Amino acid sequence: MADSECLLCRVDDADAHFRRRRVWQDEYWRLSVVLHGAVVGFGHLEPHRHIPFITDLDGAEAATCGAVLARASAAVRAATGADKVYVYVFGDRVPHLHFNLAPHHLGDALIGGSGLIQPGARQADPAAHEAAATAIELALSLPLPSPADRGDPPAPLKSME
Repeated sequence: MADSECLLCRVDDADAHFRRRRVWQDEYWRLSVVLHGAVVGFGHLEPHRHIPFITDLDGAEAATCGAVLARASAAVRAATGADKVYVYVFGDRVPHLHFNLAPHHLGDALIGGSGLIQPGARQADPAAHEAAATAIELALSLPLPSPADRGDPPAPLKSME
């Protein structure tokens, strides 16, 4: 997808579409807050550079993601008085990495935890859970491949202007 085709790369269009306001940014990330809906303080944390999915996260954005996510979540929690902030990453509708930050207060409109699972969903086989845990453990014990090793071209950083 070309950056010009990505709604989140066209930041002003995205702000208008989602009815949100940018409240913070640094060299790599920006945080916008949605100005309507049932959840006050709901935010979108997204990289400036077009990174389609969390599995494509690399470079400076990968190096700064944890600290930025923690800072943004803490700010949302403090500003809204939330008990906690749910962090969601889906990627189904908008193929530009973004973290949905949802402040949660006891008794509000959010359904957390098992509320993300379809009611009545069949439990997966425990052996499948064990196999996935083992495969993830193995994957994390190996060195990270560089973009060149994956065959990805290096992505240039965009100017903040």
